[in-house]
Amino acid sequence: MSEARQKIILLEKKKIDAELKALTNQVNPHFLFNSLNVLYSLSLNNRKETSDAIIKLSDIMRYVIYDSTTELVPLKSEIDLINNYIHLQKFRTGAKAKIGFHTDVKDESVSIAPMLLLPLVENSFKHGIKGDVANTFININLTSNNKSIHFSIENNKGEADDIEQQKSGGAGLENIKSRLQLIYPESFTFEIKETDKSFRVELSIKTGK
Repeated sequence: MSEARQKIILLEKKKIDAELKALTNQVNPHFLFNSLNVLYSLSLNNRKETSDAIIKLSDIMRYVIYDSTTELVPLKSEIDLINNYIHLQKFRTGAKAKIGFHTDVKDESVSIAPMLLLPLVENSFKHGIKGDVANTFININLTSNNKSIHFSIENNKGEADDIEQQKSGGAGLENIKSRLQLIYPESFTFEIKETDKSFRVELSIKTGK
């Protein structure tokens, strides 16, 4: 390989690394802000669950600060992160929402880019479970084998003025699409499916040959 070609490849890699870092930096502050809001609400009401929430938030922050800066993490780390986030959000939603997270993972050590799935979960909580909407729900399914990871999440549609926002997802869904294109080019599918009452996102990533 010529020296000029090597320089071009190096510059392209640096550009991709810079883009990924910028995208990750957009996710983390937003995620932490939402989690801190839950903790703040609990402390204001002197809820007995505050100490448990602090532990969950501590685990989340440890992950965001340290693990999310690496290129890849074990899928188990993402599962734990989602479980902790759901646990925190249940303090806010109470029993009014039906929230399910089901996994069928053959090998939890399989690698995935960090903070890739959580924005999808945040998006569902933000637009599906809010206000006085009745029959709120979030159904999350994660399956994996030695060749692929499949993640799907479905929530009820929120208020009418939120539906278009969920389609675009603000920075959330667009951020994920951009990261997927950089990390897993030609190795993923990302689909949004809707009915009159629900909003669903499906993501598949090829992890092996």
